[in-house]
Amino acid sequence: MRTWLIAGAALLALAAAPAQAQDHLDCAHAEAQQDMNQCADRDFHRADDALNRAYRAAMAKLDKDDAALLRSAQRAWLAFRDAECSYEAAPNQGGSIYPLIYDGCLTALTKDRTRQLAQGQQ
Repeated sequence: MRTWLIAGAALLALAAAPAQAQDHLDCAHAEAQQDMNQCADRDFHRADDALNRAYRAAMAKLDKDDAALLRSAQRAWLAFRDAECSYEAAPNQGGSIYPLIYDGCLTALTKDRTRQLAQGQQ
């Protein structure tokens, strides 16, 4: 039984290692493709979090009809963003740089949309 507990603890530590390594990744000096890909993914998730906050703030200020229009527009925009970035990254499909190109596109478009939503609230 004790051997199983030790083995289980070791597996948990190994599973947590990649997440901890990503937290300490110096994206300003990333040189390896895998590191650059992880940084691009992290940048996108930060941009997506900011977008979600801006969207919620915009929705909170709208009446029911306008909120329905924004919800529809946002859903269409998300579909456009994902399709546009798939198209932009397509020449790199299967390559190690694909996640960097795809996530970079997602980040750029997401930041643009966040600015649009924030400007609409003024």
